Amino acid sequence: MNPKSVAIVVFGDMDSTRNAVTEDNFKPLAESLTEAGFSVESVLYHDSRVKQLETELLRFTAVLVWVDPIVQGMDRRHLDALLMDISQKGVFVSTPPAVILKIGTKQVLYSTRDMDWGGDTELYADYADFAKCFLSSLDNTSIRILKQYRGSSGSGVFKVRRQVDEPQTILVIHAASGNEQRLLSEDEFLNEFKRYFDNNGLLVNQRWVEGITNGMVRCYITGTKVSGFGYQESVALCPHSEHPDTKFRPTSRRFYFSEECGMFQDLRQIMETKWIPQVQEIHGLAEESLPLLWDVDFFINEVNSTNTAQKYTLCEINVSCVTPFPPSCAKYITKELSARFN
Repeated sequence: MNPKSVAIVVFGDMDSTRNAVTEDNFKPLAESLTEAGFSVESVLYHDSRVKQLETELLRFTAVLVWVDPIVQGMDRRHLDALLMDISQKGVFVSTPPAVILKIGTKQVLYSTRDMDWGGDTELYADYADFAKCFLSSLDNTSIRILKQYRGSSGSGVFKVRRQVDEPQTILVIHAASGNEQRLLSEDEFLNEFKRYFDNNGLLVNQRWVEGITNGMVRCYITGTKVSGFGYQESVALCPHSEHPDTKFRPTSRRFYFSEECGMFQDLRQIMETKWIPQVQEIHGLAEESLPLLWDVDFFINEVNSTNTAQKYTLCEINVSCVTPFPPSCAKYITKELSARFN
């Protein structure tokens, strides 16, 4: 075994010709790792290849994984079991599945609700609790966001409110459905959301954040250090101000910045000195167990606010598949991986 061999694992079906080493998303990282003396290979993951991959991944000293929580109808159940197995056999895994369960699911919105970035958030661990409590959180004017336990690209994220002229009717918009609005009775609504509690699932109920119209900042982190930023002007479920209930902005592209970007130094400072240590303390995470790359998404409450603690509200934390990412992250990942090998 090469003592500095790295696998970059990405999703690919049986006919895929993907090669992470040459893909635009991963090429800067592969080049950075190679320059640091690592040998780098691309490995495709698919549930149908689990047995084969168990042997294949043991050839590497480090496995860096970029696979969404849900892709083509498959979750990460088999992949996470595989990663836990090879980790126990001595292979370094970029983000251990146990860490994903602590900070990489929507449950983190609830566990960190008392931090500066938190707010009015409820968690329903079973359907009975949801059926009993959710509708009472929905008065005639409030808007709530329901989020399933694990998901990606807006899957399982819903904007929910009562219909103004028919308060017994629930208006639901799924972030992954192109902002299509649906009207449901209370019984229809509860029955439809029952499936999100299958397989030990749960739902998180978060207050609608008006600052969504200011866009979203994505803070990329390597270990405990901020390694870059992203900014996206508009996001799913974000309405045009002149037509708040009927017309929605298309999702804009995300723009990427290095960790040195002057626009976000207030966020960098509070993340590294306060918020990351608080996340570690709440979830019992040592520095060496933190992912090689993770990100924290924020709504901007007040664009020109000088009070950083009140300026941002947490949208979500991504751990399973943080891509694309700014080129500046590559050197941080390489440095962190080198340090963990020494």
